[in-house]
Amino acid sequence: MSMQKQRKTTKATTSELIWEALREQIINGTLVSQEKLVESEIAQQFGTSRGPVRDALRQLAVEGLVDYQPNKGCSVALLSPKDAYEVFFLRGSLEKLAIQKSNCHVSDYGLLIMETSIEEFRIADEAGNLMQAVRADEKFHQQIVQSAQIDRLTKMWELLSPLNSAMFLSVRNANQFGNQISDSETLARGGTALGSHRLLLEAVRKNDLQEACKQLDLHYEKTGERVYRLSLLQEKAPF
Repeated sequence: MSMQKQRKTTKATTSELIWEALREQIINGTLVSQEKLVESEIAQQFGTSRGPVRDALRQLAVEGLVDYQPNKGCSVALLSPKDAYEVFFLRGSLEKLAIQKSNCHVSDYGLLIMETSIEEFRIADEAGNLMQAVRADEKFHQQIVQSAQIDRLTKMWELLSPLNSAMFLSVRNANQFGNQISDSETLARGGTALGSHRLLLEAVRKNDLQEACKQLDLHYEKTGERVYRLSLLQEKAPF
């Protein structure tokens, strides 16, 4: 391997390590919304130059976890209420299209992955590990969108996947605020995707297309509407 190729590989690896570390700190709440992310400080923390740090921050910006403003630099971001609703709506619409195209048929292997993902999600949720919950959620829903066997549909869904972590943060913050103000819808739903995952898997197992579409609407669109409503309320709240 040439020295130039080695340098590129090392830089990419360093950038990925920084990206993963910052991503986990944002998702788990170590770094909070609007907290400044200073390139020089992060580079010193990881013992590297600012180049890999800049690359990591760019990727986090693509994922909706970092906001960049000229002359102000980077800070931890949350999806706006409107952005969060749009991502929920689009992901749900694509998955409904996929399940309709497959006539609610997921392979036995896909069903096994969905079942395993639910257990992984439960463990992560109980441990408060949002990163692991995001990964488990991604695996679960991937089986649904792949059931259509339409490459372009899958690719469109995957374009939204980087925003999944930001979606989870939006839901978590909305749930916390909803519990704080005793929002009836939040209290009724329990604030977790675990139950809706189980109901969705049950519908798919029974090849019940109507029920599967209903559960996808509840899981995505209704959650998106609730997050949007609570986020707007939180912006106006005096506390």
